[in-house]
Amino acid sequence: MEDLLSDVYTEPQLASIGSRVGAALIDFVSIVLIFYGFAMLWGERTESGGWEIVGAPAFLFFGTCFLLMPVQEGISGKTIGKRIMGIQVKLKNGHEPGVGLSIARHLFDLVDCFLLIGIIVAVSNRYRQRVGDLVAQTIVVRE
Repeated sequence: MEDLLSDVYTEPQLASIGSRVGAALIDFVSIVLIFYGFAMLWGERTESGGWEIVGAPAFLFFGTCFLLMPVQEGISGKTIGKRIMGIQVKLKNGHEPGVGLSIARHLFDLVDCFLLIGIIVAVSNRYRQRVGDLVAQTIVVRE
């Protein structure tokens, strides 16, 4: 006899730490490319050979980067890197996180990167949640 509830809920397939790191690296490269575009349009070369963006363009760049990841993730559950890696962010109940929770999740990106705290926390808990995930109550799953 078939279980009537088997179609109602299936345990999500959690994304591997490697696919999450890969997605983060792809997202980082996309931010670097955006910076390069801003630098080409409004930047100035420094004496050390780097680029400097100041004033309104700098503010616009940081605003773009801050909102780029959370807005993409809040609407679809995926950033560019997550799309490529075939993973997405969900609430534990399976719904999309929404922009607000995604912003909360990304407010902890620096904490997660510091001394690899995010990876250490993620491998230490059942749902592979980094600090930002724990705060927003999200999980990262395979599509």
